[in-house]
Amino acid sequence: MLSYGITEIQSKPSLIKSMDIGKIVDKRAHTTLGYFISAKYESYVRPLIEKIDREEKLNKLKRLSQHQDLEFAELGVDDGL
Repeated sequence: MLSYGITEIQSKPSLIKSMDIGKIVDKRAHTTLGYFISAKYESYVRPLIEKIDREEKLNKLKRLSQHQDLEFAELGVDDGL
């Protein structure tokens, strides 16, 4: 995968048209800003992204549920139940 600097893209926006898949980086801060995937690959990538989103949301809900269960358990102990 090729890496593209954000300043390169800003100075030459037509560069995006020639990209299929690329990593967009901020070379000054040495950080990855994100990834560019051409629309022609969307049918391949979209189901994977949606699956990952669903899994992340389920994990967050499970953690929240566990946290709430712990709060209720602590509440019961404090109240002498």
